[in-house]
Amino acid sequence: MATTNIGALLLGELQALSAEARRKHPEIKEAAERVIVVLRGIAATSSGEIAKELAASDEVISPFVLGCKSSNHKLAAMSVQCLQQLISHRAVSPRSIAQTLSTLNTVIHLGVDIQVKILQMVLPLVTMYDGCVFGETLVDAFHLCLALQKSRDPVVSNTAAAILRQVVVAVFDRVVAEDQEHSDDDDEGADTRERDLTRKYAKDAFFVLQDLCLLAADSDSIFIRVDAVDKGLVLDLIESVLVNHAAVVARHTAMVHILRERLAPFIVGFFAEKAPFTLVVRCIRIVWLFIRDLHTDLVPECEMLLSILTRLIDSSSSSSNSSGGGKSGRSSVSLPRIAGMQSAKTVLGSGFPLFYRVLAMEVLRNTLREPQLLHRLYAQFDGRAADGSEDCHVIGDVFKAVSKVATERPELRVSNPDGIPSALPIGAQAGDAGDSADSRQVGAHSCCLRTEMHKLLDKHEPPLMPEPYLAYLAFTAMVGAADGLAERVLPLCTENVRSSALGSAPGSVFSPALAPALADEHVASVKKLVQDSWPVLLSVYTFYFAVRLDDALFRQVMDTMQKLVQVSGAFGLLEARDAFLLLLCRSCLPQAAIADHERQLQQGHGRAGVGLPAVDEAAAAEDAAEPSKTQAALPLVTTSLAGVAFAMNARQVECLRAVVACAQYLAAVLGPLWYPVLVTLQQAEELLHQSHGMSASAAAAGGSSGAAAASTGPPAATAPAPSRRASVSNPTGVAAGGSDAGQSSASDLAQIRSDYARLLGFVRASGADATAWAVRALCVLGSDLSTVPADPELQADEAAMRATSSVIHRRLSAVLNRPTFAIGQLCAFAAGNVDLLVGAAGDASAGDDAWRVATRHLLATATYPHAPPAMRTQACGAVSAIVLAAMDLVAQADEEPELAPAFVAAVASGAAQVRILTPLLQMLRGTPGDGFAAGGRFVDVSKLTLDTVHRVLQASGRSIMRAWGVVFDIVHSVLDEPPAEAAASAGAEARQPGYLMRCVFPCLQLICSDYLEDLPPHCLRRCIECLALFGRQNEDLNIALTAIGQAWALCDFLQGLSAAPAAESGAELVSGLLAAGSERDAIARAWWHEPLGELASARTQQVLWTLLLHALAELGRDRRHEVRLGAVQTLFRTLDMRGDAFDAWLWDAVAWAVVLPLARFTLTQRAYVFGLVHARRLDELLEDAQAEAARVAGKSGVVAEDPARLYARQWDETAATALLGAARVWAAPRAALLDIGCAEQAWQCVWLLVQALFVGAPADAVCACLPDPACAPALDVPADFVASLAAAEAEGAAELRARLRTRDSLSAAIDCASTLVSSARRTSAAGWRIGWRAWLAMGALAARVPGSVGRGFNEDAQGTAAVTPDALCAYLRLCPTIANALRAAGGFTEADARALLHLARVVLMHVEIPLHAADDCKMTAVQAQVLDIVLLILDGGGPGASLDSAAAATALAAENLAALAVLPYAVLPRIAREQHGALAAAAVVERTRAAFAPMTERLDVLYPADGEPAAAERKRPLRRVVRPGFGALAASALARLGAVLCELPSDEHLKRALLSGVWQDAVVAMGLHMVAPLAPERQGDVSDWFVRAVPSGMIRLRAASTAEPADGARMRSALAAAWQSVGAVLAQTIGIPRDILELRDDCSCSERPSGDAGACGLAAAVQIRILDAIAAASLEYIANEEATAGSGQPPEVAAYWPMLVRILEWGAVLAAEPVVLLGAAAADDFGTGGDFGGDLGGSDGLGVQALTMACFSWLLRMSSGAGQPAPAWVSAAAAPALVRRSAMALDTFVGDKRLVGKSPLPQSRIVLVRLVLQGLVQLQCHPAALARSAGSDLAQRASASAAAHIFALYDRLVELVAVPDPDVLPLVQRCLKRVSAEMCG
Repeated sequence: MATTNIGALLLGELQALSAEARRKHPEIKEAAERVIVVLRGIAATSSGEIAKELAASDEVISPFVLGCKSSNHKLAAMSVQCLQQLISHRAVSPRSIAQTLSTLNTVIHLGVDIQVKILQMVLPLVTMYDGCVFGETLVDAFHLCLALQKSRDPVVSNTAAAILRQVVVAVFDRVVAEDQEHSDDDDEGADTRERDLTRKYAKDAFFVLQDLCLLAADSDSIFIRVDAVDKGLVLDLIESVLVNHAAVVARHTAMVHILRERLAPFIVGFFAEKAPFTLVVRCIRIVWLFIRDLHTDLVPECEMLLSILTRLIDSSSSSSNSSGGGKSGRSSVSLPRIAGMQSAKTVLGSGFPLFYRVLAMEVLRNTLREPQLLHRLYAQFDGRAADGSEDCHVIGDVFKAVSKVATERPELRVSNPDGIPSALPIGAQAGDAGDSADSRQVGAHSCCLRTEMHKLLDKHEPPLMPEPYLAYLAFTAMVGAADGLAERVLPLCTENVRSSALGSAPGSVFSPALAPALADEHVASVKKLVQDSWPVLLSVYTFYFAVRLDDALFRQVMDTMQKLVQVSGAFGLLEARDAFLLLLCRSCLPQAAIADHERQLQQGHGRAGVGLPAVDEAAAAEDAAEPSKTQAALPLVTTSLAGVAFAMNARQVECLRAVVACAQYLAAVLGPLWYPVLVTLQQAEELLHQSHGMSASAAAAGGSSGAAAASTGPPAATAPAPSRRASVSNPTGVAAGGSDAGQSSASDLAQIRSDYARLLGFVRASGADATAWAVRALCVLGSDLSTVPADPELQADEAAMRATSSVIHRRLSAVLNRPTFAIGQLCAFAAGNVDLLVGAAGDASAGDDAWRVATRHLLATATYPHAPPAMRTQACGAVSAIVLAAMDLVAQADEEPELAPAFVAAVASGAAQVRILTPLLQMLRGTPGDGFAAGGRFVDVSKLTLDTVHRVLQASGRSIMRAWGVVFDIVHSVLDEPPAEAAASAGAEARQPGYLMRCVFPCLQLICSDYLEDLPPHCLRRCIECLALFGRQNEDLNIALTAIGQAWALCDFLQGLSAAPAAESGAELVSGLLAAGSERDAIARAWWHEPLGELASARTQQVLWTLLLHALAELGRDRRHEVRLGAVQTLFRTLDMRGDAFDAWLWDAVAWAVVLPLARFTLTQRAYVFGLVHARRLDELLEDAQAEAARVAGKSGVVAEDPARLYARQWDETAATALLGAARVWAAPRAALLDIGCAEQAWQCVWLLVQALFVGAPADAVCACLPDPACAPALDVPADFVASLAAAEAEGAAELRARLRTRDSLSAAIDCASTLVSSARRTSAAGWRIGWRAWLAMGALAARVPGSVGRGFNEDAQGTAAVTPDALCAYLRLCPTIANALRAAGGFTEADARALLHLARVVLMHVEIPLHAADDCKMTAVQAQVLDIVLLILDGGGPGASLDSAAAATALAAENLAALAVLPYAVLPRIAREQHGALAAAAVVERTRAAFAPMTERLDVLYPADGEPAAAERKRPLRRVVRPGFGALAASALARLGAVLCELPSDEHLKRALLSGVWQDAVVAMGLHMVAPLAPERQGDVSDWFVRAVPSGMIRLRAASTAEPADGARMRSALAAAWQSVGAVLAQTIGIPRDILELRDDCSCSERPSGDAGACGLAAAVQIRILDAIAAASLEYIANEEATAGSGQPPEVAAYWPMLVRILEWGAVLAAEPVVLLGAAAADDFGTGGDFGGDLGGSDGLGVQALTMACFSWLLRMSSGAGQPAPAWVSAAAAPALVRRSAMALDTFVGDKRLVGKSPLPQSRIVLVRLVLQGLVQLQCHPAALARSAGSDLAQRASASAAAHIFALYDRLVELVAVPDPDVLPLVQRCLKRVSAEMCG
């Protein structure tokens, strides 16, 4: 439908038309303008509404009509274009349609473009204007199309023909609508002739059809009224009518009459003479439409046409070999396998070309391939002969004619006697072409035209076609007919049933119950058709089974052949069924190859050298009666054949699958025919197996073919190849040796076996007869194959089965020694239908019979001595499969309601289980049953039997019920009896010792894992005993380990029994028995023999638990490491996970009889082994150790390490595992464990064992770790506990312990201790003291290094250190937990703390602790742990602690922190101890050096007095050895110490620190770290701690000393020592040499400082800050003393104050250094004024000058007698020093001034002199500071004045005047003026 807006489009076209016609055609212009007016008057906007309004006006088309009549091509073209748009939009008035058509006729000659547009308008006029185009108007439309169809332009002609066909179809489409409209008025079946001529559209259709028939017959048309029309076009129009509206034609009588009267005679007469190809094709297509759609309306005509077609294809005069008529030189480019081509114009004998026959064959093929059409035609024609009314056999003639055509070319058959030929010729490759008959392949790719001939409507000549094309058409027609017949019949009698085979989908089988459906009238005619046509079909299939077909066609043939067998069997046509089925059976086997093979066997050319005679039935029966004769006459069994190599090709495999499918479908009615079918299947299975084996062998051999290359048997003489070998050696058509052949044959074999299983799976669904015949046939076939005497019960049935076929089975499987088809299928059937065999399906009699027959045959085969081993094994497997399936059914007895009640009752009573399991026992014992001779026992049979028992337990163990005795008998028979000797042919594994033991163990394993709850108590104990036996056996280590692992199952089971609290058993505790003197072994033996009661009894459960755990403990003593370790691990995992359910008696037994003895044994054995290894007494260990090493090397393939060393390491691992398990036992929070007898003693034993492992205790010491339970444990820990342990140890004991230690043992012991420490035993203080004492002993003994040994003391045989820093860290990490727990229990005393700190020092001095750290800024891990221990003591004064007070804890911790802080300085070698002067000789340093004497001795050895380091440390300087090693530790300790001093909470803490010496030690430590920093980045922090803590602390100490007069003397003595330490630190801080400090009080340090003076590393600002803090605190201290005690010097500062003055005096002269002058030359802005007492700390950038000024300032302040005067004794000490240093400064200035002359001095020199002079001016000297008692009165008065210091310097001032300096002279003048004032005053 057009979508353009018609208004806009039409307006534009009208305007263009008006413009074009305005000059020559004014009438057109006027008409166009009128339409424009009309168009503009339409208000609608949509195209539909505009078109509707335009259609109401007849004037709309007037301009266009005029334009068409104008004879102007342009105007006509524009007008036609507008008319087309109007028509497409339905905008033309219906009244104008006729005028439009007549107008179009006037312009038809104006050009192709106009003609095409006219054609585009015709069909819309017919379809869109239904009520307008009919009658004459329709004729006008036909005239237009017919006229244009005659155009010379092919486009116009073809378009016109197409439009004409569409118009004709549209005419009949309107009839369909008209019929639907009048459907209620029509009477069905009435004559419609009158109606056809009265209804408008039906009348048009009738006349059109009539005229078409007349035109086809070369008659004049009546309605259309045309003279001549192309006949091909007419036939195309008739075909279009019949294709689209055959039903319409058949519904109208008049139309049918026209066809009968006009068209049918024409068609019949048409085939009377030759005609062009194009007309024949069109006519044959109409014939096909007659047959397909009008056969019921035109019966005689269709019969005539079928007869004509039949005669056309079956003309005796036709020659298939004639040629001619085709285009010469045409080659067969699309048919590579056909040698020549023939022209389709080849004339038959009757004069008709060959294409007539081909077209007729194509029609007949279409007819036969439509089943519904074929059935209707047969019922319509041939079916009339059934009632005798008429002898008609049209369809029968068709079948015969088609079959004759299909088989008329015998050259298509392949000369291959081995059945169905393969897809490709022998040795040919895909794509090869050949001209020989054997190389042809018939199929669609080689025999078909690209397009079927009847579809070639556009061809004027017939195409070239392949020679076999006609035969191919006929054959596919027959195949299609067979397929259609099956589709018609099979659904009526087929039932979908489910196969009994596992995993098989439902399948279709013939159901006799549905057979009455085949008696239907319509189906009966199909049966008659099959009965009449099956010989013809059989002949065709027989012919084409020898033709090489392509894959698609062959699959179609196989499918239809299978359906023919099924249809014949369903209809009961036995003759047809047997014929078709035997054809399949014959075709699927290479008969010639089998005959060759049989001949080879007869001639005795097998590789084994002995041939197999042909089977004679009478002889076989006689042999069955006399077994001994049969055994004597048996041939040798070989593993392969020689001389013949044959196989089945893929086509034969497909045929075989068709046989299987037919047998499956007709299983219910086969009867004795089962035997020949199974014989065929067996032979095919063997051939496929051989094909698979040969292909694989050939591929492996590199492509060699033949049996010689494929055989694997022993070498022997090979017979010459038979004459037929070349034709059958490779029938698959694939090159020999290719891997594709092997893969294909393997796939075929797997698929065929799957089909076999599916076939037998449907036997049961086919009824009881099918089951009985199938089982008996398989047993008879199995006896033939295995040479086992047949069951006498089957003799009659065997004769009946053999009579049905002449096939004598060859015993290929026996010769090849491989599993047989018969046994395999019997197993599959019996296992799949076991419910039927055991009577669970209801039919007990049929099932019992099948069970008896099958099991007897299989048992006889499995135990027959002379049966081939492969078949014997297969039979054993079959019995196993049947038993397993039966037991699965037994397991469902209680759940499956559909099972027979009798079977359910048998299961409940146990009779069914006994019957089912009996065959397994018979196989194991070698007794097949009644009627058979006793068989033999074979290892492979026994192995399979045991595997079956395991599988029964696995799948149906809970259903055994009363048969557990049988199962345990089987297990014990293997354990108790020696294994049977393996046959020579058995594998190497079967001949190894313990083979059957490895087979039976999984049964016990499964019992333990799944079925313990089904066992009574005595069986449970028997199960534990079996596990112990399997664990102790030495033949298979894996079994022993697995047996240990099965203890988990027993533990789970026993725990389930103990879920509820058990009542007290009343048995005496094991600890009590031990205390009474009983032996542990005797107690354990009593449990094994104790009678057991019910399983619910508490005593029974206790005994079972103790037996299980004791058995594991005994296995934990095994000599094999894996067994021993596995048992220990399992034991303790059991206790960890299941111990919560134990009661107190059981825990008592476990502790004293299992865990502690096992741990002691492993430790003792470890010590014993280590001792032997160290003593090199390897003879006692060599046997076990070498055996263990060889076993490990054999398993891993790698040579193991030294056997003795390996043995020792393994015992080390075992001991560690056992002890860790014991620790976990006591660590768990179990209340029952606390209630055992002698609980504290047991706890002590565990700790002693851990201690023994950690320190390396010898064997005798380990034995002492398990004392009498009555002995009380030791709890006290004195302060010297660590030292006493070392002192009490015998000489050489440490060396012995070191040899028994390893890194792993220490790690394990630490883990044990950690486990014990983290335990929940928090309620007993005694328990924690036991652990505390043991922990201290562990560290003391393990870290002890005897002085007589070196570093090698701690190394094992490999040179690896045992006690490592990591081990010591892990050990020390346990301390906080133990100490805190002990503190919480109120038991942590000061003795404990001192012992702990002693231990920390011992650990820190261990030989393995490094002297230096990898990272200088961090502590080592051990150092960090030691520091944490000290800090732990610091927190020891909290609530609950048993130390004296918090002050005591703080003092003790601070003491050790100070020791650690000075440790690097204390352990310096002798060559460096004098470096730090007084500080290095302080008491704390000496005490630390004594405490760490071993470390000092070690450094003295490394660095002797001459300063040359030892070789070991020669490359590392002393400071880098000592300071990095302990620098981080000392810095961290000092940081904590500084924080402690700064945060002392009370004067009590401060007093305790002073009296204990901690205060002095801390001051010295901070001084050392300031003057010789180990961590320079923390030097500022140290000075900050010193400034914050020391000055204020000294003030607080003064107050504390006065508050308690009782301790006054001690306090003042301690204060004196403290002040001396402060002075020493201040001196070192300022950098004063030690000799200056040691001057007498009456001496002065008047010399100038040396060049290195003051170089202490501290910044001047820090020095000044320290100086200010100490000086200020000193003045404040004496000021308080003055206030409290009056005037006079305090005794505690008597030694300190002269030291302080010397420090200030010495520091005041630092600025006189020349180097100082140079460094201060740039400091021109030095302060020139201000109070001398001001803060000078802000002059950080001035270096030493600032320090000098600070010293001058403090001297001035101490000398002052005004303001805040200092005491007289202070001024008397400071003023002389001030005068001396001032004089030195003035003298130096005068000398320098005279030296430089007029040159200016550095500004710093001037500033210094100005400072001195300014201070002198401002100073008010104390009257007594410089007073003299001698001299003149003036001198005495001057010395006692406030300006006495200026008088003392008068001479220097005068000299300054002599060397005037403008900056200095004013101050000098002021000084002189003050002197004058004093003198005048």
